[in-house]
Amino acid sequence: MSERETVLGVLKAWLDDLHQRPPQEWSAVDLSRRPAWGQVRAVVAGLAPYSRRPDLYGKDGSALDDRVLITLSGLGQVAEAAATGTPVSLEDLAADFTAFCRAAAPEAQSWILLDIDLPSGTDLTLGEYRLQAASATSLAELMPLPSMRRFIRSPDLDPDTLGGSTFLQQRLPGQALARGRSWLPNLDQRPERRHLDPLLVLQLWNVEESVHPEAYFHVEPGRHSEIRSGSPHIEPSFDHAGEEVGEMHRAFGYRVPPSELPTFAAFLQEVQDMISSVRSRTTKNGRPATTARALASAANRLVRAAQRTMGGTYVDESEADDVLLDYVIAMEAVMAADGRGDSRRRTAQRSAAMWTQDEDRLAVYQTVKNAYTRRSQYAHGEDQQPISDDELFIVRRTAFGVFLRWLVLTSDLNEAVLQRLDESLVSHRERCRITQTLDTFFTATPAAPEV
Repeated sequence: MSERETVLGVLKAWLDDLHQRPPQEWSAVDLSRRPAWGQVRAVVAGLAPYSRRPDLYGKDGSALDDRVLITLSGLGQVAEAAATGTPVSLEDLAADFTAFCRAAAPEAQSWILLDIDLPSGTDLTLGEYRLQAASATSLAELMPLPSMRRFIRSPDLDPDTLGGSTFLQQRLPGQALARGRSWLPNLDQRPERRHLDPLLVLQLWNVEESVHPEAYFHVEPGRHSEIRSGSPHIEPSFDHAGEEVGEMHRAFGYRVPPSELPTFAAFLQEVQDMISSVRSRTTKNGRPATTARALASAANRLVRAAQRTMGGTYVDESEADDVLLDYVIAMEAVMAADGRGDSRRRTAQRSAAMWTQDEDRLAVYQTVKNAYTRRSQYAHGEDQQPISDDELFIVRRTAFGVFLRWLVLTSDLNEAVLQRLDESLVSHRERCRITQTLDTFFTATPAAPEV
């Protein structure tokens, strides 16, 4: 008798028992007390020994964990459907359950749902992250019993509504796997802080539209998944005749057309590599280098500000001053990190020095100066006109532009970047070198075209 036939036989006996004598409660405790369940456990122990599947056993490893086998796998829900007369294919169930037991123990992952639209099939690596437009099929494969989907309550990571959506995925090696649903949600009010670099890289590609993590999932491929914080933006879906046919996840303004995917991928990889390199810089005594500290501060502020911006321009009026403050601090973090002289003047001059055309240099200089003026008025409680979305967007675009240009230059000039920017104000040779470095980067690795 084959493995599948053996599994089919013990499952059938257990389901027949439940059909003939349905329990009062469909809990893992009640379902595991049936005599026929002992045969199921014996087969599972043979297919999935503790040495290979410790996640299916109790914490001390002495016995299989019935709650994991019945609840997390969805087997209990399938059993309830079958016992109440719903036709269930025992062949498919046996195949799924055999594969579930035979699979290697999964590694925990964090999946972050983004409100951006990437071409179907996109699958990129960003440092320790994977950026993927996940198909409905690939999401279904995360479930322990994929053929039994219609008998199981829709999972948090629902293939039917989230298929085609974009996820940032991070492996969590060594993290203990779940033994039941988490009763406590992630209460971190700013969970994006743990994922700054990939969010910043994505935002640098297209400053015109904001990148937002909508929901955070804990995922154990082939075993379990659940939402930990946030919620997907789900809307009704309509056919060509205007009839509602279901629900779908809606992406917002940030979109990468298929024709731009190669350029998008090249930009993300190059910028991610530069960020990783600068973050890893240390001094002789092992402390973070000046540029590494500057990057960490600026990245935190830029991503924080972007999370409070909807689309390309809208910021709630009550938060506009704080968002402006974040942008000014981000620019100062990288442009005045040496602490020499008037930080306002240094930030404005050095920022402007990173643009190649005179009209752009003058515009950047004035934008930074105006932003500092508003910051001072805000800090000192002085009366001022409310900042408009358009004005704040100009500061936003300037702040991200300053950071990206600084990143490109510091990757070439290392810790001497600010000194060289100062010299470029009086030296034609240094100005040409900076211009050439930036032109080379933006020619080989262009960002999204401006709308």
